Amino acid sequence: MRSEIYHKSRLDDKRDSLLSQREERENRVFKLRILRTFHETWKLAIPVVISRLGAVGLGLVDTIVVGRFGTQELAYQSIANTLHTLLLSVAMGLLQGTIVWTANAFGQGKYRECGMVLRRSIPYAVLIGVLLMIMCLPSEFVMGLLGQPPEVAHGSARVLSVYALGIPFALLFFVMTSFLEGTKRPVPGMVMILLANIINIFANYAFVCGHYGFPPMGAVGSAISTTLIRVILAVGMFIIVFCIDENDLYGVWVKPPKNKDEDRRIRDVGYGAAATVGVEEGSYAVVNIMAGWLGAMALGAYTIMLNVSSNVFVLASGVGTASSVLMGIAKGKKSVLEMKIVGYTGLLFNLAIMIVCSAFCLICPHLITAVYTTDPELIDMTVPLVVICSLMCVFDGTQQVMVNVLRGAVDILVPTVCQGAAFIFIMMPLIWLFTFKWGHGVLGMTYAMIVACACACVFLIVRFVLICRRYEAEGFDR
Repeated sequence: MRSEIYHKSRLDDKRDSLLSQREERENRVFKLRILRTFHETWKLAIPVVISRLGAVGLGLVDTIVVGRFGTQELAYQSIANTLHTLLLSVAMGLLQGTIVWTANAFGQGKYRECGMVLRRSIPYAVLIGVLLMIMCLPSEFVMGLLGQPPEVAHGSARVLSVYALGIPFALLFFVMTSFLEGTKRPVPGMVMILLANIINIFANYAFVCGHYGFPPMGAVGSAISTTLIRVILAVGMFIIVFCIDENDLYGVWVKPPKNKDEDRRIRDVGYGAAATVGVEEGSYAVVNIMAGWLGAMALGAYTIMLNVSSNVFVLASGVGTASSVLMGIAKGKKSVLEMKIVGYTGLLFNLAIMIVCSAFCLICPHLITAVYTTDPELIDMTVPLVVICSLMCVFDGTQQVMVNVLRGAVDILVPTVCQGAAFIFIMMPLIWLFTFKWGHGVLGMTYAMIVACACACVFLIVRFVLICRRYEAEGFDR
């Protein structure tokens, strides 16, 4: 009897020891997975952020060179670029299905399917690009519809016509870059954008100012530089993807069979992304108009604040893209645990970056404002906005990362509705209250934008928790 009790006790002790070792091993594996995800997010995010900053750099050089050439030419460029950028942003939203489904197939180890996604996306990109080009080519008529004076309409129309010719090439480059990012290879896109920035400096110098035998063309010359660079980027990326890269592994030369369901699946993701971009960009455009009602000084202050916020937003966009890729891979593996790790790692990683940017806005608002203007009155009005922008950075960046995380999990409709509700039904009424009813001026607009972004963050984080629970219920691995 004593022997039985002794042996049973030893078995219990052994079982407890094994359970303890197993629990310790699982905890160690869990921590290693978090560290690996953080490393992969960092490794993907840095090249993407540099690419996005490179795209910002292209526009910055264009603005500086044209601005030095002539104020009137800068006005032509600004008006044409506003419409052209909005259309291009919506088009890129329509093509977001490329990166989502490429990452999803990559996570399942279906490399040939990654190539199929690319081959289905390229004709779609060409179709969208050609349609937008055709829409923009009767540019003088388009500018007339926007209510521009005849002399401004004529000057900006010539710029828009040149921009229009480069839209299909810009979308082709975007699709091929999305394919590489979806297969965790963002470096070629980064290198191409950096080279494009170098070319852009010399091209602007030649076409805008009239050097190397070219006549001075002002804003039209800058548009020619932009279009030329887009052609170079598209051709260069085609060579990388189809000729140099691992094209045999992904089967990029293999024509996919006709499948309407697969085509629709790629488009469905894009519809939600395009709607999100349209709502957000459209809302900010309306706020821009409202700021103009407060006078030129208020509009200038608002424009500077929004530009500061947009530059920080680029960093969040890089983290969001990286998180979207890793989330697509995790969903492809059907691992809820990995999906949670990716989502929360992206959230915390971005939060750390946003806190650093916010601290800079809090500590150096005068320095930041002085980069944009030397007008003392405008500086006095803008500095409080830059300080408040520190909160804007945190919430706007967070909602950008979370919507990308959900997009990677192929959750499209609800996040789009959440963001639309935040920007239309929360931000717009609050702007009217804070700015016009309670008389807070342009500061009131910033308050309303912060509240809307904060609400969007809450909606999207809650949605992420719910979507993980849903996938658990559907039988994904925990």
